Amino acid sequence: MGSMREEFRALPVFAGLRQAVFEESGLPENPVPRIGEWILAAADAGQAEAHAMSISTVSAEGVPSSRVLLVKDLDEHRLFFATPSDSRKGFEIAANPNVALHFYWPAVGRQIRIVGTAADQGREASERDFAERGRDSRLSAHLHRPEALAGHASAVDEFARLKDRYPDEVPCPPTWTLYAVTPTEVEFWEASADRVHHRLAYRKDATGFWSHELLWP
Repeated sequence: MGSMREEFRALPVFAGLRQAVFEESGLPENPVPRIGEWILAAADAGQAEAHAMSISTVSAEGVPSSRVLLVKDLDEHRLFFATPSDSRKGFEIAANPNVALHFYWPAVGRQIRIVGTAADQGREASERDFAERGRDSRLSAHLHRPEALAGHASAVDEFARLKDRYPDEVPCPPTWTLYAVTPTEVEFWEASADRVHHRLAYRKDATGFWSHELLWP
């Protein structure tokens, strides 16, 4: 067996890439709806969980952390996700609302990088989001605890107890929170097999006006 470096370098890159024609003219003034279009296009191309994104937050000490969540909705100006407000990301958003999002779809050789601010959407919106989730998802939201877990069996046992406790309606945890991310920066990236990749960056100024420019690969 070779070195890890050799193993990594032997892995295929952009294998079976479906090359698309990247648009450089007639671009929309607002990039946010285009995010939704790329998510659905990736799903149509067979990308599993195309609405999965990483979200990075920053602690009060300036230490970043990242994890993967599902985007729950998107409108003309914002993307939405939900998580407990007493989670690490919830605490960090409360202290510093600046976040970074990232989507990557190997099936189509595309990714989107987003910078913006996250904001709590209030109890009514949060409870509505919770009610629209599947039953197991609603039950698992009650597994959130601040303390360490002794073993996975404890979580399995607690999940079974929750099923018995809530045979019908599952109440929304008081910390369950729907957040909206308002982007200030969006970059669309599309791979090219010859490595001359396509990059398009949008930036929003203080007045809310979006400008865009092509970037070198």
